[in-house]
Amino acid sequence: MTGPAGARRRPNWGRIALIVAVVAALVGVGFGVRAMSVPVERAGVPTMPVPSPSGGRSASPSPSASTSATPSGTPTTTASSSPRSTIKASGNFDWASVTASAAGSQGKLTRYAVAVETSAKLGADSAAKTIAGVLNDPRSWTGDGDVRFALVGKAKATVTLYLASAGTAATLCGSSGSADTCTKGNTVVISAERWKSAAATYAGDAAGYRTYLVNHAMGQFLGKDAAGCAGKGRKAPVMMPQSADLRGCVANPWP
Repeated sequence: MTGPAGARRRPNWGRIALIVAVVAALVGVGFGVRAMSVPVERAGVPTMPVPSPSGGRSASPSPSASTSATPSGTPTTTASSSPRSTIKASGNFDWASVTASAAGSQGKLTRYAVAVETSAKLGADSAAKTIAGVLNDPRSWTGDGDVRFALVGKAKATVTLYLASAGTAATLCGSSGSADTCTKGNTVVISAERWKSAAATYAGDAAGYRTYLVNHAMGQFLGKDAAGCAGKGRKAPVMMPQSADLRGCVANPWP
């Protein structure tokens, strides 16, 4: 047939072009939205050198503590359920003769001496070596690079760390005598009773408990704030009293 009804209909190219343009625009919008939602990865190198882990101490599990020194006239104590005292307060001390240089060369230097009450029947040099080993460990306070400690003789010391009976500790710090550690000015005291008997919270780990006592006592000297357990199963902050009750935390002797 040759009439109008039988004529072949020609494509409407203008309409087809419009449809294609609309589809292309919608596809473009889709890719644009995806590009906005997916992080862009850029090749390159850091603009600053990134230090590798040094094996030093990790961040404290507690909120950042103040580093201001404790006022010299204000004693700071950490009390707990101390064992029954069996050490008489002789008031006499053996002074350690061993010395140990500070670890590193950065940070404020504190020169300290160690004295052990004679009635405690502990070797002064042996105790001093243990204390120096703790304070020079990068997991201790020296790991921040802000402070460092040198074990020196009595005549050169600006700080004295005593291992003393409860009665003598009360005289030195003005405490009740039941504290595991106490500080007053440049006097730092650790309970000789605790040093010898440890605590149930550190059952089977006397060395770890002594490490805790040293770090806790020196933390008090440095003016670190007291802390509490941040959650069951987490490491106890070293500035938390750990001798009687860990309150769900895990014993931890390091800052």
